Amino acid sequence: MLRVAVVLIGLVLSLLLFRKAAGTLHIGKINLISYTMYLFLLQTYAGASLVYLGDRNHYTMNYIMNDSSFDIMFYSVLLTALLFPLSIRVLYGIMNVDIRVRYREYLEKPIEIRSERPMFWILSVTGFICCLFLLIYIIKIGYFPLLRLVYKPAGFDFGIERQRISSITVINSYVTNVVIGTGIPLLSYMAFAYALALKKKFWWWALTFVLFGASIVEETLNFEKSPVVFYLFVMLLILMYSRGGLKTKTVVLFGICAAVIIVFIYTEQGYSFFSGDSNFYNGPVGRVLFTQVGTLAMHFDLFPFMFPFLGGRSLSPTAMSLLGIDGSYVRSGKLVMDYYGSDKVYDGTGGVMNTVFIGEAYANFGWLGMILGIVYVAVLMGLLFWMFLKIRKNPWNLAIACMLTGKLALASQGGFTDFIYNFQTILLLLLIPIGHFAPIVWKKLYHREKRGA
Repeated sequence: MLRVAVVLIGLVLSLLLFRKAAGTLHIGKINLISYTMYLFLLQTYAGASLVYLGDRNHYTMNYIMNDSSFDIMFYSVLLTALLFPLSIRVLYGIMNVDIRVRYREYLEKPIEIRSERPMFWILSVTGFICCLFLLIYIIKIGYFPLLRLVYKPAGFDFGIERQRISSITVINSYVTNVVIGTGIPLLSYMAFAYALALKKKFWWWALTFVLFGASIVEETLNFEKSPVVFYLFVMLLILMYSRGGLKTKTVVLFGICAAVIIVFIYTEQGYSFFSGDSNFYNGPVGRVLFTQVGTLAMHFDLFPFMFPFLGGRSLSPTAMSLLGIDGSYVRSGKLVMDYYGSDKVYDGTGGVMNTVFIGEAYANFGWLGMILGIVYVAVLMGLLFWMFLKIRKNPWNLAIACMLTGKLALASQGGFTDFIYNFQTILLLLLIPIGHFAPIVWKKLYHREKRGA
């Protein structure tokens, strides 16, 4: 009973603190902080609580060598559930910001439209170039990946193909990730934001449709199960902010559709939902509830008993060079996969074992690093959320803010070092001032040419 009380009291306190930090927990008015909370509660706190209460039937739990790792894992999650929103709340208190009022005012503001015609041509031309790169990428793959989700030939192995496709690049990995992985979805978000604001502008909706299709193709390139859902969720965020919020039933309907999409992809990849009770642990439910916390327990089980703390070696090579960190680059999730999932590494289907960001913070910097990491990520997210509410509410900024909301919330479930240095995040943040000054430069050049004529 004591453990049940700890779980419930921790949950209630966390919800109260997150409500203060996010301004609202209404699912029709989701923002960066509340979205991070929902992902954390669903993918980490719920599973950690079940494990803490004795449910250790998921396959990841079988690898744990020390039973104490389970309790350590839960109390670390509980600490995150309380310290993360508390840090944001303290930050806003120091800044004298009433985030609830600020967020309500932002939702109620209309979307500003400036330089519509040049933006249409800029997005169209850039979109054409990005789609051309996508076509080249598909040609290098040798088949259309989306069709493989509809029809799988005999002997086709999604795991092996996923690894092969991940190694393919167009020019280099940076260009591939920026032009295809970031560019196409971002352009579709911008086109969608313009289409919503301008309502009856046919060409904006046509451009949105084309870029939407290209984005769905891009998100299914390596047969991942969730990217399409998260891509569509950012679209939902743009609609939400454009309309000043959505009804609860609309968001619930989206959730049902998302579940159908995930079930469809699992089914097409050979998983059966009707072959026994073990599916609760091996299918999407087990993946959501237990895989993240199982991997987190592995981090506490592995470091520093089998491997010494990494000391920042999970930072990108660029960041390691700037900070003067010696040694080879290695993500903690990769080490965990190599150690506990060696059979998958051997047959070529193993990647990394991702978990909530505190796992990588601990693996690199120990207990103090983990605690400071919680505060750091919380303050960073709190500042970014505040910044999103301060900048102009136009389609350009709206698309970038929503895309960053999706990326940062997901990053909290994937690794700590992405919050220290991440090229795509930095690029998206730089696009905000570029979008502010570009229309001013355009007008000056346009008027100069007009006077010259």
